[in-house]
Amino acid sequence: MNKRVGARGYSLDLRERIVAAARKEQNDQQVAETFGVDVRTVRLYVKKHEAGTLSQVKRPTGRRLRVQREHEQVLLQQLEEDLDATLEEHARRLEANTGLKIS
Repeated sequence: MNKRVGARGYSLDLRERIVAAARKEQNDQQVAETFGVDVRTVRLYVKKHEAGTLSQVKRPTGRRLRVQREHEQVLLQQLEEDLDATLEEHARRLEANTGLKIS
């Protein structure tokens, strides 16, 4: 297995299916092979499920997201007001309304 995705890379649906299979099969290696993940991933997801944190993902470390909640609210309002506007038009309006320049 060459591909490394990490905990953030798998959808919640897949994580839930992995946990369900692990609880049913009781063989983490077989579950890992079935879903094409590392056996450590299976064990991690079972542990997170038991702790009630399976749906939580760590926030990425790197640069801060440019679009913040206040920008999202402005953008959602724009979308409600003009459904036919293009993405480029919405980007220009967002910049005019908030000063945030995006493409």
